[in-house]
Amino acid sequence: MTHKPITSQQAGSNSIELSLEQLIACQYWARESIPLPNKKSKAHLVGGHLSPYKGRGMEFSEVRQYQPGDDIRTIDWKVTARTGEVHTKIFQEERERPVFLLLDLQDSMFFGSKKRFKSTLACLQAARVFWTAHNSGNRVGALLNTADEHVELKPSNRRKNGLRLLQHMLELHNQRLQAIYQQEKPFTINSNALSDALSRLRHLVKGGSLIYIFSDFSNLSEACKQDLIHLAQHNDIHAVMMTDPLEQSIPVAGEFLLTDGDSTIALNSARPGFKNRYQEMFHDKLIKTQRFFQEAQCSFVEYSTSQELSDFAINPYRNRSTSSKRA
Repeated sequence: MTHKPITSQQAGSNSIELSLEQLIACQYWARESIPLPNKKSKAHLVGGHLSPYKGRGMEFSEVRQYQPGDDIRTIDWKVTARTGEVHTKIFQEERERPVFLLLDLQDSMFFGSKKRFKSTLACLQAARVFWTAHNSGNRVGALLNTADEHVELKPSNRRKNGLRLLQHMLELHNQRLQAIYQQEKPFTINSNALSDALSRLRHLVKGGSLIYIFSDFSNLSEACKQDLIHLAQHNDIHAVMMTDPLEQSIPVAGEFLLTDGDSTIALNSARPGFKNRYQEMFHDKLIKTQRFFQEAQCSFVEYSTSQELSDFAINPYRNRSTSSKRA
């Protein structure tokens, strides 16, 4: 299977539907590095990340006094001669770091007033994470879910399996988008979908993994928090909340009709105080969601459809606050 050359502009092109070319082109935006692990890695394959485990490896860590069982080949003779006590060198092992993508494609994600849908943006950023991890030799797995189905993909560092992951992402997104367009199925929200996905993730992920969750988190629950707390004990979790400017504020006063394809309601933003209450509701939701993930020991960032692909940091420690540039 061959593809035409793809530019970085194609990866960031504004659209609602996805194409495989867009997802492949996201490798041009994958110029960061996967963050180093904070939890102990249980992966057994050699890779490009330093493990918190000490042992035989390529990266020097420290010198300490010799202990029974230490390899005599690692004795530091200079320190031994200077101190009069036998010291040995300790090296840090390099281990491969599995990366997992949890992509929430429930119907609430198929919305956007700027540039692209939240669902489209989530897929593009998930593709960026995939390419970043793949290019550094890490295995990447995924759990993709909608309101009524999910796809599980085991971690792999083979390119063809990575392309299969992108293909599944593409098909799941565009099939649901087409169904919404053609009103084949009503607008559906499964309040247990994210909780079920996190519960399943607990069985799929080994300790020391890096987990990215892309969602608008419209149905967080106490069950979600318990699963996250369990996962965060031995993994690093980075939650990315997809938002849209129209969810944050109403730009002009007036009367609007809103529909989910099944029912319609009227919204009069010209009423006194309505716009302020609307903004406060979003702000409260954002603060509560941020606190939710902090309590679960996960990093959190908000990411809007008005932003560019390059505004999202693969390494979440570059984005400690929820505020960022917007167009």
